[in-house]
This record gives sequence, C-alpha cells and structure tokens, in this order.
Amino acid sequence: MSAVIRQGHYQGLNHNGVTEYRGVPFARAPLGALRFKAPQPLPDSDSAQTADRYPQPSLQPNNPVMGIRESSEDCLYLNIWVPEGEGPFPVMVWFHGGGYLSGSISQPLYNGAALARSQNVVVVNAAYRLGAMGFADFTAVAPELDADTNLGLRDQVAALEWVRDNIDGFAGDAGQVTVFGESAGGFSVCSLLACPRARDLFQAAIVQSGGADFALAPKEVRKVSEAFVAGLPGEGSAAARLQQADGKAWIQAQNSAIKVLVDRGMRGTTPQFAMNFLPMVDGDLLPQLPIDAIAAGAAADKRLLAGVCRDEYHFFQYAGLLAGTTTMDKLRELDDAEILRRFERGLPGNGARAFDYYQSVVEPDPRRCRLDFMSAMESDRLFRVPTIRLLDAQTRHNPACWGFQFTWESEPFGVPLGACHVVDVPFVFGVTETQAGMYFTGGGEAARTLSGQVMDAWGAFARGHAPDWPRWGDGRQVRQFGPGEQTVALLDATGEQLWADIIPESQG
Repeated sequence: MSAVIRQGHYQGLNHNGVTEYRGVPFARAPLGALRFKAPQPLPDSDSAQTADRYPQPSLQPNNPVMGIRESSEDCLYLNIWVPEGEGPFPVMVWFHGGGYLSGSISQPLYNGAALARSQNVVVVNAAYRLGAMGFADFTAVAPELDADTNLGLRDQVAALEWVRDNIDGFAGDAGQVTVFGESAGGFSVCSLLACPRARDLFQAAIVQSGGADFALAPKEVRKVSEAFVAGLPGEGSAAARLQQADGKAWIQAQNSAIKVLVDRGMRGTTPQFAMNFLPMVDGDLLPQLPIDAIAAGAAADKRLLAGVCRDEYHFFQYAGLLAGTTTMDKLRELDDAEILRRFERGLPGNGARAFDYYQSVVEPDPRRCRLDFMSAMESDRLFRVPTIRLLDAQTRHNPACWGFQFTWESEPFGVPLGACHVVDVPFVFGVTETQAGMYFTGGGEAARTLSGQVMDAWGAFARGHAPDWPRWGDGRQVRQFGPGEQTVALLDATGEQLWADIIPESQG
C-alpha cells in the first residue's frame, strides 16, 4: 500500500493486515538556523520514498534497555500504522513518555500494529524535541538567537496539524482524532487540551499516568535554562555557546540542569525534582496552567478518558534494584526518620501529616520495605491526585469523562513492583507477548485477555462510543483493569481531605 500526500509518495511495509509507514517527516529538520525555532512546514514534493526505516529519536542519552542506541536533532517524524480496508478510519495520535528527557516513537512498547489491526484505527506515533531542545527558554539568556519557546509542545501541535492536512492519504479521518499518551505523553495531552492552537485538531483525549499541572511559570523555566547554559563548554556569549554545542555537550549540560528545583504547577507545595524540563505557561501557545484552562472550559468539547496505575511510583522507588545500584536489604535499613525527611522534602510543611496518613492506609509488602509508604505518597502526588483534578475540572464542562486504574502486578526479574508506572502500556498496544511487554506483564493468556479488553475500550472510545462503566461524574469511580473490584474510588475521604490543601482543586 502506498500513500500520496503533498509532500510525496510513501510506500509502506505490509504485514499481517497492517501497513506500516516508518519515519514519515511532519516538519523540516530543526537543524542549523532552525535549531531554536518552531517547526517549519515541509515543501511540496512529488518524490517517491519507501518508508521502511525507523527514525532516530530526539537527542538524549543512549538507553539500550529501552532500545535507544542513537539519537539526533533531526527527529521530527511519525510512524504510522494503517489497517486493511477502505477507511476512512478513526485516528489515534500517540505521544510517548520519558519525563520530557527520553523516549522514542519507535520503542517496541509503542508498536501500533496490533492496536490498528484489532480496532480498525490508524495509529500515529508523533515525535517531539526533548529536554532543553524542546523545553528550555533562551529568550532572556540569549536574546540575539530570537528563539521560540515551548518547542516540544509546538512540535506536537505541528504533528497534529500534519495529521489534519495529510492523514486522509493514509486512510485516516481527520475529523475523528483521539490524542493519547502516557507519563510525559499524558502530561502533553493535558497541555494540548489547554492549547488554543490545538483546539480544532482533535476531538477526544486519553491521558495515561498524566496530569494537567506539569507546567512551569516563565521564571522557573528561566532558572533551568540558565543552569543549562552555564553547563555548556567554551567561551563567549551564551548564544555562541548554544550554537556551537554538539550533542555530547548538550546532554552534559542538560544533566547538570536537571538538578535545579522548580515549583511544579506554579505552586510551592509540591516541588519538582529531576524532571524539570516542562512546558512553559508562556501566555501565548500555553496561556494558562493547563488544569486552570481546563477548569475554565478550554476543552469543553472534548471527550476524556484518564487514569493511573495503582502503584505508579514503585517503578522509580525500586529502580535501583533493577539497575543493581542497591539491594532490598540496604533499603530496609532506612528508618522512619529518613522516610519522614523524604516526605517533608516532597511536601514542605505537610510531611508529618502525610506520613501519618499513609501509615494508616498502606501495608508494606513483605517482599519490599517501608519505602512503600513513600511510594504511595509519590504515586498520589505525581499522578493520582492530578488525574482526579483533571477529571473533576473537565466534568464541569463535559460529562463525557471516564476514569480507569490498572492493577496488574509487574515483577521484572523477580522484583515485585506492583501495578507500577508503564504497566498499562503493553496492554494498550497489544504487545504483552513481546520481550518488552513481558518485562512488565510477564506475558501469558491472562495478560493477552486483559490486553484485548483494554484495546477494545480504547478503540471504542476513539470511535466515539462511551465506555461500558459509569462516567466520572456519576460517583467519581474508575474502572479497574486487572485484579480487584471492577470499579473503585481513587482516594478515600481522608485522602481527599489531605490532598485538598496540598494540591487545591482549580476553580478555572
């Protein structure tokens, strides 16, 4: 199967009922004079190309475990999967996770073939610039560059504009587009819900382990950007060093800049560590903090499906066990005074109160340790409470909102991580039997069955159908995928009260 659009003719790869197009560009390469500029449209062309090679991801450290062995500034590409048939098919546009610092549209976990084939949808994986490339602000530190801001978010909008203008050439329906993403991809979807320029580019959104408060005020972005520039080698002006820095120098400077503490969500109650290259509330592309914009009705016409994994933070809390940098015995040596210190660091002024609450509701798994208290709090701080705030805000304007929670437990290499961050992804893409999918799910018939249910739910939502569980507004209950009751609340009443002071509900 081939696709004909204004930028050329693309020949795809046919396999098992799906045509895959690898490395289709959606904007000019952001190189040279375009390094600090918003994405530029591609020229028209009648050239013919075989779309058979995955593109390199945005510049980042190599991570062979996740399939990242090379990266490049030349990164603005799409991977597209088209099912057999006449179409036009609904379109699902995926934005990958990775903390806005890493990730790739070509990771095996994100292969869209099974989702496209089983649901008769066109799946589009869209890349965007990461780290300082995508989310630094050089307007003050190097004004002579005339740099644009929010480049990563602008890339995402440009990808959606490309879909609007070209997806009919790939049997897609530009009037039936669902954006979906996990982690940083979920945060990105929330930013797009609040972005006026993206308003007419999609009709529905699925947010997996995301939230609408992962954005920064300009002064916070400036702190991170200044630290980044200070870490660049060479002499001369900031502009000169930014222009001359190669990929290695760029990543080294980025590694030093991620140590800067910032106020996530433009509040001081939940300081953000390590993940500090985030979309900026610039008054232009992103006029307001996304949760405030959504609470004010910015996405009133959008249907929403949003949820979490039950034990999100185990993925991070116990990562050292998988990396071989610590042991469970060492972690068990941490006393309550150290855990309380960590609570207070994450929730200034509220640490002791929160520690008391989590000791009352969490029973640490005997295979892990008392850091389960910390992990439960961070799961709520980073993901669960922001998801509740998102669903509450959007339901005020559109009742077509549903929540979910994954409870499938992951044990990579025998390390018990519970229903941790990323465990949902293999089920969504139908890759539970692949090497990457088995790492999180263990594979097997039960995983395949659950994956089929999840893909059916996501596909039906993309086709415009309501999920078969109650809307969020009808009792604030979510559907669970995995062991446990079919529907549950995400927080108990005491937890709701605790977090009301720490992450206040937005009034728009």
